[in-house]
Amino acid sequence: MRQPNVIPARAFQQRLPARLVTAALASALCAPTLLHAQAHDTKPLPLAGAAYRVAQQAYDACKRRAYSSCVALAREAIRQRPDVMSLHLLLADALAAQRQYAQAERVLNGATARFGPDRQLAEQRRRVAALRAPANTAGHGQAKDEEGGPLLTGDALEAAQNAYKAYNAKDFAGAARYANEVTALRPDLKRFRLLLIDASSAAGDDAAAWNADMAAVRQFGDSEPLRIRREFIGVGLGMKVAEEALNARQSGDTARAIELARQAVVYAPARFDYRLQLIDGLLATGDLPGVERAMDDAIAYDDTEIMAWTLRGYARAAQGKSEAANADLAQALKQTDATAAVRRSMQTIVADIWLAQGEPQRVIDMLGTLKPIDDDTDSLITMRVHSARLQLKTVQTTAQAATAAPASPAETAAQRVAVAARPVIDCASSEFGSDCDLYPADPGFVPAQAAARAAEAKNTKAALEFARQAVEAAPQDAQHRVDLVNALIDAKQERAATSESKAIVDDGLLDALPPLSAAYIAQRAGDDKVASDLFERADQITPLSVDERTDAAYSALAARRNQLAIAHLERAIDEGLAQPEGDDPPPTPQAMLDMREAHAEATRNWGFDATLSYRGGGMPSGPLLATTPGDANAWQAGLEAYWRPLGPLGDRMFEVYARAFESFGVKGGESSGAQTLQASVGARVKPFADVNAIFAIERVIPIGSAANGDWLARAAYSDGFGTERRIDVPSWWTGRLYAEAGRYLQAGTNYATANAEFGRTYRIDSVSPRWTVFPYVVVGADYDSSVNSSVPIGAGVGVSTRYVFRESKYDAPQSYVDLSLQYRFKLAGDDRARGVFFNAIYSY
Repeated sequence: MRQPNVIPARAFQQRLPARLVTAALASALCAPTLLHAQAHDTKPLPLAGAAYRVAQQAYDACKRRAYSSCVALAREAIRQRPDVMSLHLLLADALAAQRQYAQAERVLNGATARFGPDRQLAEQRRRVAALRAPANTAGHGQAKDEEGGPLLTGDALEAAQNAYKAYNAKDFAGAARYANEVTALRPDLKRFRLLLIDASSAAGDDAAAWNADMAAVRQFGDSEPLRIRREFIGVGLGMKVAEEALNARQSGDTARAIELARQAVVYAPARFDYRLQLIDGLLATGDLPGVERAMDDAIAYDDTEIMAWTLRGYARAAQGKSEAANADLAQALKQTDATAAVRRSMQTIVADIWLAQGEPQRVIDMLGTLKPIDDDTDSLITMRVHSARLQLKTVQTTAQAATAAPASPAETAAQRVAVAARPVIDCASSEFGSDCDLYPADPGFVPAQAAARAAEAKNTKAALEFARQAVEAAPQDAQHRVDLVNALIDAKQERAATSESKAIVDDGLLDALPPLSAAYIAQRAGDDKVASDLFERADQITPLSVDERTDAAYSALAARRNQLAIAHLERAIDEGLAQPEGDDPPPTPQAMLDMREAHAEATRNWGFDATLSYRGGGMPSGPLLATTPGDANAWQAGLEAYWRPLGPLGDRMFEVYARAFESFGVKGGESSGAQTLQASVGARVKPFADVNAIFAIERVIPIGSAANGDWLARAAYSDGFGTERRIDVPSWWTGRLYAEAGRYLQAGTNYATANAEFGRTYRIDSVSPRWTVFPYVVVGADYDSSVNSSVPIGAGVGVSTRYVFRESKYDAPQSYVDLSLQYRFKLAGDDRARGVFFNAIYSY
C-alpha cells in the first residue's frame, strides 16, 4: 500500500496571483476595487494561462496610466474569463479614468446582472455617477456666474478659458496651471477647485490634487464630490506611504512605521490593510489604548468592518475592560458582510479571548457546530474547540480552588491581561503598497510561514528546519506538528515522519485536527482503525476526493473492514471514470489501475496456483507459496490451493493452504514420478505491514513410496521496484530480490536460496497491453545441508514473460500465466551453481 502525504489543513496565502482574482490593481483613478475584498464571497476559478497573462498586462497598463491599452486588455481578459468579477471592475476603472463614465456605468450594470448585488459594484456605480458631472466646460459667457458670484472678467476669465481649453485638449498639466491662476483670483468659485483637482490628478500629480482637495474642504466644507475625488487620489498616495511604512517596520523603526501607517489611513481610509499596518505597529509597542482609538476611527468610518470590532474587543479585553470587550465581540459576531473564511478567522480570535478569560463553554457553543470548509480556518477552529474541551474538564477544579482562595477583581484582571492571546498581523509588499493578513495568536507563526515559503521554493532542508522551529515554539499546535510530518516526508525521512505521527497520536492531538488531516496522521502512525473512523467522519462532512477515498479504503482494509474498503474503492472507481477535466483532473489510467488492483485484492479470499519448474543446478527462484525444495537436474510439477479465513488483511496476510508436488525426469537413477508425490497442508502469515516477510509452517504428507513425511518451517523475504504492471509508460526498470530459508524439523536438514534480478520490463502493446516481457541479469546462491556444505553461487541472464487476464470494471486482472527461463554460470561452489532454470506458473 502506498503511503500518501498528510494533507495540511493550513496553507499560507500566495501574495500576488491570488490577489488578481479578488481586487484590481490600484492606480490614482482605480480605487473602487480596493474596498476590503475579503468582504465578498465571490470565488471565481483562479486565473491561469493566457487569461492570467492578459489580465496581468491590463493591470500593468492601468498602473502606468496607459488606460486605452488597459481597456483593450481588460476586454480581452473578460472575453476569456467572464466569470472573474475583478476584471469587470478593472475595465470600469480604466474607462472612468478616461472620463468615459457612461461606458463605465454600462460595464458595471452588466456585471451586476451577471454577479448579482455586490458591495464593490454598488460603490463603484455610485462613484462613477458622481463623476459624470465634472467641472463645467461650457457656458462661461453667461451674464452671471452659476455659483452666484460676480461675472468672470479680465485675467480670471482668460485663465478660466485657457484652463478649459487645455483640459479638453488633455493638456492636464497646463489645465492645472491655469486653474491655479483662477482660484488665486477667484477663491470663491468651487468648480475651479474641482477642475484643479481633476487636472492635477490626471497629470499624475497626486500630492497637488490632494492638497487642492483639502484646500477646498477648508474653503467650502466637505462635500460628496470632494470626498469621492479624495478617495480616488488617496489610493495612489496611500500605496506609496504604506510601502514606506512597511519598509520602516521591517527595518525596526516602529515609531516611523506607525506615523506613516497613520498617514496611509488618512489617504485611503477604505483600505483596511493600512489600518492593520497601524495596529501591527501599536501592538509591537504595547500601545493597547492606541489600538482601541485606531479601531474607534475604523468603526466610525465603516461600522460593518468585522475585524475592527474584533480588534477593539481584543484591545479592551487585554486592558481588562471585559464588559466593553464582550460588547465589541458581540457586535463582531453579528456582522454578516464578510466571507465565511473571514468570519471564521474572527471567531478564532474571539475564542482565544474567551479561553484567556476562562470561558471554554462559550468557545464550544460558538465553534463546536461549525463544519470544515477546506481552508486555513479548519485547523484553527478544531484546535480551539479541542483546547476549550480540555479547559472545560478543569473548570470544576479551578472553581473549587477559586472558592478556597478567591482572587480579587484586580488580580483577575491582571491575570487576564497577562494571558490574553495576541493576534498575528502579517504584512507584505504588494501591488497595493502592502497587504496584511490577520491570524489568531500563534507563537510559531513566523517559522511556520518561513517553512511554507521554503517548501514552495523546493528547499526541503530549510523547510524542515523551520518546521522544527515552529513546533518548538508551539508544541501543542497540532497543525505545526502536521506541517513537520509533511516536511519530513518531503525530506525523504519516512521513519522520522512515522515517529512524529505516532507522537501526535500519543500526545492526544488528533482531536485538535480536522478529521481528514487526523486520518492521515493516524494512518501513517499505523493506527488504521482510528484512521478509518476519521476518514468516515471526514466523508460525512465533505465528500472525499477520489484519492482520499482510495486512502480511506486502504485503512479500512488494514482495519479488517473489508466491506467498507470495497465500497470505498468501487465508489472511487465510479467517480474516477465519471470525473471530467477541470480544476481537479480525473485520475490517471495508472491510478485507476492501482485502485482496481486494490479492489481485486480486497475481494480475493481464495485462489490456486499450478507450477512447472526445471532445475539444471540449484534451487529455483520464486515466491515461497509456489516452490518446494527438491533435487537438482529435475522437473517438478505442483498444485496449490489457498484460503484466507480472515479475509484480506490489507498489507498483512494470513492463509491456509494445501499443496501436492512431484518430481520427474530426475537424472542419476534417483526416484522419479509418482514415487516422489507428496502433499502438504500448512499456514503462512505476513505479520508486518511494511516488511514483505512471510513465515510458514506445514506438514509434509508422503504419498509416493520415495516421499518422506516431516514438518517444514520456512521464512521468505522479498523486495524490489518496478514489479507491478504499469500502463503509464511502455517500459520501466525492474529489480527483484528474493530470499528463502527452511528447516525440516524431523530430518534436521536446512536449505536456503537467494537471488537478485535486474532488468527492464517492456509492455508488448503491439500484441496486447496485457503482455509484458522482462529480460534481466541474475545472481543466485543456494544451500542444502542434505547435499553438502557447499554454497553454489551463479550468475547469468534470463527472460520472463507474463500475460494477465480475468479483469472487470472494478478489478484489475486477477489471473496470470508467467514463464521464466535463465542460464547461470558458476561463480563459486559446485556445479549446482550453473545450468538452465525454468519456471512456469498459472495463477488463478
